[in-house]
Amino acid sequence: MEFRLLGPVQVWADDRQVSLGGHKPRAVLAALLLGEGRVVTAAKLVDAVWGEDPPETARAVIQTYVSGLRRTLAQAGLPGLITSNATGYVMNVSPAAVDRNVFDRLVAEGRRAVAAGLHRQGLQEFRDGLALWHGPALGGIGESFLRSEAAQLEESRVAVIEDRIAVELALGGADQLVGELTSLIGHYPTRERLRCHLMVTLYRTGRQAEALAAYREARQVLIEEFGVEPGPELAGVHESILRSDDSRLLPKESVTVTTAQVPRIVPAQLPPALAGFAGRGSECSELEALLSADADESRACVITGPGGMGKSTLAVQIAHRLAERYPDGRLYVDLRGMTANPAQPEEVLGQFLRALGTAPAELPSAMEERTALYRSLLVGRRMLIVLDNAAAETQIRPLLPADPRSAVVITSRNRLAGLAGAAVVELALLSPDEALTMLGRITGTERVEDDPEAARMLIEQCGHLPLAIRIAGARLATRRRWPLRLLADRLADERRRLDELKVGDQEVRASIELSYRGLDPRGKVALRRAGLLGLPDFPARIMAAALETTLDEAEEILEGLVDAQLVDFSGVDGLGDIRYRLHDLIRLFAAERAEAEETPDDRVAVLTRVLEQWLWLIERSGRSSSSWAASRERRPGAPPLDAEAAAAILANPRAWFEAEQTALVVGVERAAAMNLHELAGELASALCGSAFAANNLFEAWTRTHTAALAAARRASDSRAEARLLAEWGQLRYEQDRYAESREYFSQALTMFREAGDPDGESAALVMLGTACREQGYLPEALHFLARAELLSGDDMLLGNAKRLIGYVHLERGDYDAAWASITDALAIYRKIGSARGEALAQRTASLFHRARGEAVLAEETGRLALEGFRHVGDRLLESYACRTWAKALLRLGRHAEAERALDEVLVVSRELGDRWGEALTLRTLGELHLAAGRLDDARRHLAESLGRWTALDLPLHRARTLRDLAGVHRADGDEAGARDLLAEAREIFCRYGSRECAELPGL
Repeated sequence: MEFRLLGPVQVWADDRQVSLGGHKPRAVLAALLLGEGRVVTAAKLVDAVWGEDPPETARAVIQTYVSGLRRTLAQAGLPGLITSNATGYVMNVSPAAVDRNVFDRLVAEGRRAVAAGLHRQGLQEFRDGLALWHGPALGGIGESFLRSEAAQLEESRVAVIEDRIAVELALGGADQLVGELTSLIGHYPTRERLRCHLMVTLYRTGRQAEALAAYREARQVLIEEFGVEPGPELAGVHESILRSDDSRLLPKESVTVTTAQVPRIVPAQLPPALAGFAGRGSECSELEALLSADADESRACVITGPGGMGKSTLAVQIAHRLAERYPDGRLYVDLRGMTANPAQPEEVLGQFLRALGTAPAELPSAMEERTALYRSLLVGRRMLIVLDNAAAETQIRPLLPADPRSAVVITSRNRLAGLAGAAVVELALLSPDEALTMLGRITGTERVEDDPEAARMLIEQCGHLPLAIRIAGARLATRRRWPLRLLADRLADERRRLDELKVGDQEVRASIELSYRGLDPRGKVALRRAGLLGLPDFPARIMAAALETTLDEAEEILEGLVDAQLVDFSGVDGLGDIRYRLHDLIRLFAAERAEAEETPDDRVAVLTRVLEQWLWLIERSGRSSSSWAASRERRPGAPPLDAEAAAAILANPRAWFEAEQTALVVGVERAAAMNLHELAGELASALCGSAFAANNLFEAWTRTHTAALAAARRASDSRAEARLLAEWGQLRYEQDRYAESREYFSQALTMFREAGDPDGESAALVMLGTACREQGYLPEALHFLARAELLSGDDMLLGNAKRLIGYVHLERGDYDAAWASITDALAIYRKIGSARGEALAQRTASLFHRARGEAVLAEETGRLALEGFRHVGDRLLESYACRTWAKALLRLGRHAEAERALDEVLVVSRELGDRWGEALTLRTLGELHLAAGRLDDARRHLAESLGRWTALDLPLHRARTLRDLAGVHRADGDEAGARDLLAEAREIFCRYGSRECAELPGL
C-alpha cells in the first residue's frame, strides 16, 4: 500500500488507486497521516476540514468521514488502519508507506552522505526524494486549514532542490542548471540561496556580467519586497565574483560532545522469569533482534494483546535473556495501567532515580526536572527498561531514555499508537502445539502424553489463552490424582467454565474484568450484547441492531472495543464488510455481564431486533419455493438496517449467506434457549428456503431444527411443531433418506390436520408425494399430490402440486395429463411472480420434451431453467437444470458442450454432498460416452452410478442405468449380457408402473 501526500492526496493498493471521495474525507485522511502515528483529536480534524467556521454537526460528520474511510480502506484490503480511543483517532500505517516519510528519510540520508563527502550518493538520494512529488502537496483537500502544512512541505521541497543543486555544483555541474534556476527564481524570487546558485552557475559558464546583473536584480527585489539588503551569503558570492575568487565551499568543523562521568549503580529489578514458559518463538526472535541491534535513536518495543495473553511473562523472559547485552542495569516497574490507581510518571521517575543512585533528598520535585535528570543519568549507559502494564502514552513518554544505547520494553492492553517510532509486537493466541507444550511443562509431560485427547480438549476449552492454560495447569499440578479428563469435563460446561479457571490469586474472569471496567458506558453495553448474542463473528450492522444505533456509531464503538483488546478483527467478508469476533472466554464473561446487568426485556429485545433483521433479508433475498416456507407472510415496512447495507446484501445474497451461515444457526439456538420459540421457529423455517437448502448445509439445518423443535414442544405449540417436523422431513429428503422423510411428513400431516391448518396439510401432502415419486411409488405419489391439489388455498402450494403431478404423469407415460399439469403450474408461477417456481416448471417441461423426442424444445426449456436458477442464486437447482440441459445437448449430438457442462455439475454435486445428483450425473456421462463410442468410459461411469442408486434404494433410477449398461454390452457385441440387463430393468419398470415398461421392448 502507498499513501501519497506529496501531490494529490491519494491511496494506492496493489497498483490500484483507492477512491476516497470529496475534499473533506481527503482532508481527514491527510490530517491523520500527518499525525505520524500519534492521536489526532476530533477538534484538530474539525479544524483541518472547516477551519474557524465549522457546522454544529462537525464532530458527527467527522465520525461519518472516518467510518467511510475505514470502509473504503477495508474494501481495498487494508482493514484496521484507523483506530480510535477516548481522545481521538490514530492512523496505524508503516512510515515507509507514506511518501512524505520516505521523502524525509531520503533527504536525511542524502544530507548525511554529503556531510561525509559522498556527494554522488547524496545527489542520488536527493533526486529519489524529489521524484516522489506529483504536484503541489496535499492536493485535493479544498480550502483546508492544512494549507499551512502544505506550505511547510513545499518549503521542504524547495530546500532539497537547493541542496541538490549545491551538490551538482560541487561535482562540477553548471551547463544544465541555468534554465532550471531561472525558472525556479521566477517562482521563488526572494530565495537568496537560489540566486546564489544562479550567480555561481553563470560565473562558471563564463557569463560573469550576467552573474553580476543577477545580483543587482536580487538586491532590487529584496529591497522592494522586504526593505533589506542581501544577506551575507549572497553578498559574499557577489564579492567573490568581483574578485574572480573560485573557492566556493569550505569544510565544516566537526563537533565533539564529551559527557561527564558519574558514579554508576547497576540496578537489577526484573521479577523472576515464570516456569513453564513455552512458545512465542517468532515473537522472541523479533524482540531479540529489535533489542540487540545497534540504533541511532532510542528503541522502544510495545508488546500488546488482550488480557491473559502473556505480555508481562514474555517481556520479563526477553529481558532476562538479554541481560548481558545491557550490563549497566535492568529497570522494571508495574504501571498498574488497568487498575483504578495507575502509577503516575512522577512516582515512577522517583523510583528509577533512587535505583540509579540519587539520594532521596536530591530528587527534584517537578516532573520535568526528574525526567531531565533521569535521561542525563542514562547517557552513555546500556540499560533495559521494562514498563509493564501501561495504560496510555502519557504514562510512558517521560520514562523514555534519550540515549540510543538504552532500550525500553512496554506491555499494554492498549496498542499505544501514539508512541511514534515504537515497534509493536502484537501477541496472538498460542498454537495447538505451543499450548500443549505449555500445559505439559506445568502439569508434567507424562500426564499430557497419557491422555492427549483430553489435553487437546482442555486447551480448546481454555481458548489457547496462556493465562487460562497456566491456571488449568496449576490446578492439575496441585491435584496429582486428577486425570486431565476430569478437568476437561468440568470445563465443558460453559456456565461453569470461568468459575473453574481460577487458582490462588489468578483468575481469568478478573483479568477480563479489568479491561471491562476501563470501557465507557457505550462500550460496556456493546460488549454485553455481543456476549448475549454469542455469535462466532459479526459485522457492524449486527451491533447497530443490538444497540439501536446508526451503523457509523456502531463501527465507532466496535473500534473502541478493538482498541481495548476485547474485540478482534476476524477478516473482511464477501460483501466487503469488516467482521469482528470475541474470544470464547471474553464471550462467556460478556454473557455473564449481560445476564447480570441487562433486564430480561432488554435481552429479548436485543435478540429480536437482530433476528428480525435476518428474517427481513432472507425474505427478500429470493423467496423460497419449498412447500411450507412459501406461504409465510413477508415482513412489511422499511428495512431494519442501514438502507445502503440492505441494498448491498440484496444485490449479492449468496455472499451474505456465506458470511452469516454460522451466525444464523447460533441465532436460532439462542432464541430457542431464551424460549422465544416463535422467533426461533420462524427463522429456522425461513432458512429452509434459503442457501441452507440450496447448498445442502445439512449440519446447520439439523442444529436449527433441533433447537427450534425443542422450543416449540416446550411451548406446546403444535402448529409450529408440525411445521418443523415437515422441515425435518425435507432435510431427510435432501439427504436422500427417503423412508425417514416419509415418516416425518406423515407425522406433520397428522398434526396439521388436527390443528385445522389446510395449507400445512397440503404442504405435507406435496412432500409425501415427492418422496414417494423418488422411490418409484408412482400411484401413491399421485394420490398424495391430488389430495394436496384439492386442499391448497395458496398459489405457490398449488403450483408445486400441479408441477409434481405433471412429473408423475410423465413417469407413467401419460403425456397429455403431464403436459396439462406442467403448463398449469407454469401459468401459476408466472401469475405470482415466482422466478424459482417458473425455473422449476421449465426444467420439468424440458424433461417432458426429451421424453417425447423433442430435443430442440428440450434444449430451449432446459436453458431457460438454467438461466432462471442462476438468476435466483440457487446453486443446487442450477446444477440440476444444467444436467437437464446437458442431456438435451446430448440428444442433439452436441457432445463436447454436454461433457463440459456435466463435468462442472459433477464437481458441484460432490461439493454439496448431493448423492442423488452425483449418481444421475455419472449416469448421464455414461450415456454421453456410449453415444460417442467410448465404451470403457461409459461402462465405468454407469457402473459407478448403478452402485449409488443401489445404496440410495431408488429402483427406477437403477433400472434406467441397467438399461443404459445393456446398450454398452450390445455395442460391445455381448447380446446375451444385454438381454439379461434389459430383462432385469423391464421387471423393475413394470413393477413400479413407469412408462419404460411399455417402451422397453422397442429399444
